[in-house]
Amino acid sequence: MTPMQTILDFIAAWNDNDMDRVHEFMDEDIFYHNIPMEPIVGRTAAREFADAFGVGSKMKADWRIVSIAENGEYVLTERIDSFNTPEGKTISVPLMGSFRVRDGLITEWRDYFDLPTFERQLAAL
Repeated sequence: MTPMQTILDFIAAWNDNDMDRVHEFMDEDIFYHNIPMEPIVGRTAAREFADAFGVGSKMKADWRIVSIAENGEYVLTERIDSFNTPEGKTISVPLMGSFRVRDGLITEWRDYFDLPTFERQLAAL
């Protein structure tokens, strides 16, 4: 499987709300950084972050790829990441994502987005 296909399948797992499968795509020692927040290291810590936010339980992900490109083990995505609540409310954030894939696992993941845009929407939930 190509790195791009790994990322496409990873995003499909998010959209399927299959959090177990989402985390199977991550290397045990993944470096995950939602810039400008603090980095997260390790699959377990990444899962705890998603669980604390409520993805998979309180919120369902709906990620739309605007553009995607691959260069060796690196995949760049331009996305609109939306998170929907059972009450019908949505947080949507445009972002750029950078992934490094080795041996079919994501070893590095960085998402660049505007934190105040996200925080304003979260506060309105």
